[in-house]
Amino acid sequence: MSLIMDQKLNLLVLRCRDIDVSREFYEQLGLEFEQEQHGSGPVHYAAVFEGMVFELYPLKEGEPADLSRLGFAVNLETDLRESLEDAGIAILSQYEVDQEPVFVVEDPDGRKVEVRQSEQLGTGWLEGDWTRFRATLLFVAAISGGLACLSYQSRPMEEMPPFDVYLFGFGMLISIVLWPFMVVAVVGFQVINPYTDPVWKRPTHSSNPFRLRNPLYAAHFLMYFMMAQGAGMLATSLIGGWLQLLMGIVTIIGGLTGLWGLELVIRWFPKRMEPKETVV
Repeated sequence: MSLIMDQKLNLLVLRCRDIDVSREFYEQLGLEFEQEQHGSGPVHYAAVFEGMVFELYPLKEGEPADLSRLGFAVNLETDLRESLEDAGIAILSQYEVDQEPVFVVEDPDGRKVEVRQSEQLGTGWLEGDWTRFRATLLFVAAISGGLACLSYQSRPMEEMPPFDVYLFGFGMLISIVLWPFMVVAVVGFQVINPYTDPVWKRPTHSSNPFRLRNPLYAAHFLMYFMMAQGAGMLATSLIGGWLQLLMGIVTIIGGLTGLWGLELVIRWFPKRMEPKETVV
């Protein structure tokens, strides 16, 4: 028979070879400890957060340290990887959960500790799911592209001088060819920008398009914004004429080649990209 109750873990005790060294390690993750002693028991450290008591007790002589695995969601104002490295904590490996990095480190007693950024306490509104917001902006882009027919009406192609038609076509071809390399030049230049994130994540449809510290995010959204506008142009090209039809096609191709340019950035600057490793 099991008891019916609200279950919540409220105590975790670790036995440590040197509780002072372990205290300093866990303080780097944001925990605040107080020294305690219950009666004639050993001196130890305790930290209380969100109704949870986390205690560090000295390991008894000859007693082996356990191999428990811990996980913390920490609230840091700076990049998590950079903060761990600045604290002298070596990252053993990492993996992703909901497109967010989880770093695996080791405490002084050899336990694996998983550390990730807290979305609730940190910059959750910056790193949350932006899928709906992006979809709304893309819908607006498609509407604006569709209304392009109100801005101009293209003359029938047979009324234009052949040279102008050829020149227009050549200009579009050059822009399509050069566009991905322009994307590589602009985004790749951010590698030497000291204000960008030290590690870039691969962009997704849930990424914040306004997080400029990761230039891949903004460029990724811009390419889809272009394609949405192009789709809107194509939808109303019967009204706008052949020039709007061509502009819609070129705009969509430009978005696709721009995405290819982002793939080139990811391949040409692998040291800047967040590595994908499996947990050990």
